[in-house]
Amino acid sequence: MMTAATMTNNHVLSVDDRKQAVGRYANYRIGKLQYAYTVQASSVARAHLALLRRGIDDGRVRWMNVGFDLYEDWPQDTLGNPALDNDPNIVTETRAIATALQMYALHQQSKSQGMAWMSDRKGTGNGAEAKQRAQSEHFRYSFGRACRMIDADQDGSKATPVLRRLQIMEDAPDFDGIRHQLYSLIRMMRNQDVKLDYQAFAQDLYLLQLSGRRASVFHRWARQYYAVHKTAETKEGEKAKRTAEVQQHGQ
Repeated sequence: MMTAATMTNNHVLSVDDRKQAVGRYANYRIGKLQYAYTVQASSVARAHLALLRRGIDDGRVRWMNVGFDLYEDWPQDTLGNPALDNDPNIVTETRAIATALQMYALHQQSKSQGMAWMSDRKGTGNGAEAKQRAQSEHFRYSFGRACRMIDADQDGSKATPVLRRLQIMEDAPDFDGIRHQLYSLIRMMRNQDVKLDYQAFAQDLYLLQLSGRRASVFHRWARQYYAVHKTAETKEGEKAKRTAEVQQHGQ
């Protein structure tokens, strides 16, 4: 018998369907919190963020503290009924979203500007140029890129504190080990005012719990971390430098 968690409108949900749903819901919940906290200066939002941060220092999710923000508008049509114990996907989904909420609460602490990057879909258009611009924006606020932005000392040859944490995460035996290292990285992002795309981040947190998809997440983070986008001026400067070096060696 199919449950709400495995079928929507007679369509069996794939891992990618679930990943997208997890990202959308996490982004929706974080967007509501961020607007209430940064725009409305809501004391309720401040209290919710404080609750979400509890348990971070000892590496735990305190479910009774995150429950309201996690389950209030839970999308049962795509992610199933979290009250049912017969859905094996619920635990993976809830851990990903709860962790994203916790990380955002830490990231936003004592900040007046929103630390979660929210895509502005107004006037983006449908052409190839608009699509490329949107992809560039998503890359700019991706987790791997954010790690590179807080790693100013990285020149490709150093095992910096940021890189060491990423390496420890990749070697961690379970999701709890990964989550433990995330706290330090998110704190660094907060301290340096580096924003993060939490929709994509929540999707990654979901995939990290699936043995068949975990490696792909670290591969993507590595590309985002190492493949730094360079401006046209920088590329021209590097090209001129290489040309000069070749000419010098040829003399």
